[in-house]
Amino acid sequence: MTHSTRRIAVLTGLLALPLAAGATIGVGTASADEWHYGPVYRAEQSGEGAQYFCNKALSLEQASQSYILVPCTNVADTDVWYRIVVNPYNWGWSG
Repeated sequence: MTHSTRRIAVLTGLLALPLAAGATIGVGTASADEWHYGPVYRAEQSGEGAQYFCNKALSLEQASQSYILVPCTNVADTDVWYRIVVNPYNWGWSG
């Protein structure tokens, strides 16, 4: 294996777990807590002005070279706005 192939494999592995969890959990967990695994995180806003704040945060994340996996999405049952973002410059871990 070349060095670049190994690097791609490691990055793919690091992204696979949170992406798989996000895909299997999906919209049904809009009331779930926010999470942050490596460079991938899920952020939520609720209450009055949630849509505005979600879109403002999304604009800032795009300006900071983050990759948006799920743009601001509303779950009508709970009135929660959430987004899932990959920020390669922020490798936090919380669940």
